[in-house]
Amino acid sequence: MDALIPLCGLFIVGIIYYLFFSSESQVFGRFPYRINTREKIIALTFDDGPNPSSTGKILEILAKYNAKSTFFVCGQNVENNPDLTRAISEAGHTLGNHSYSHSFDKYFDGTAFISEITRTQDILKKAVGRAPVLFRPPWLFRYPRLFKTLKANDLRAVSGLFGSELEVFRPSAQLMVNRAMTRLKPGVILIFHDGYNTKGGDRSRTVEAVDLLIPRILENGYRFVTVDDLLNIKS
Repeated sequence: MDALIPLCGLFIVGIIYYLFFSSESQVFGRFPYRINTREKIIALTFDDGPNPSSTGKILEILAKYNAKSTFFVCGQNVENNPDLTRAISEAGHTLGNHSYSHSFDKYFDGTAFISEITRTQDILKKAVGRAPVLFRPPWLFRYPRLFKTLKANDLRAVSGLFGSELEVFRPSAQLMVNRAMTRLKPGVILIFHDGYNTKGGDRSRTVEAVDLLIPRILENGYRFVTVDDLLNIKS
């Protein structure tokens, strides 16, 4: 009997993770991580930017391969890097809302959480002339109130599959590429990071991985689309 207690605990933790943090759970509302299609299309996304040390380099790589992407940006980073934010938009990529401060504790204060979303909408509208229609919650954490708040602000929640779950530990670029290639399926949304919360961070390994990954994906006959195009959402 005693041996069952740790197993039950692990089971409960697994259920909690699946419901609130996993890429794939749709229990609380529609949270797309891929679409059903046979067409070889893929949406490459970047979270936590813009980040002066990496976002510009990623933009150069995307331009080199004529690939379009979606950047889920933090409002605080946009305030600090308005020109870089405009560069993302002017290059034809899509901007999405990724909260203002990327602070986990704000989720549990209704007023603060709404402000995290609406403040970032206003900042992006000021920076690029329009507010986004896509929202990705930090850490993919969601619960029922999130979807009600997004609906009230004309936003759609977006999930995705992590290109590499180890990205935060800055593994080798080749390791990240190899992991991402195992996720390659028609209609999938892949997640990478060009920043770290609102702290900037060293994403040089991710930059290197993206430069290796994109030609591999193209060689497999895929083309890159933005998330709004993938989900057929008017942005």
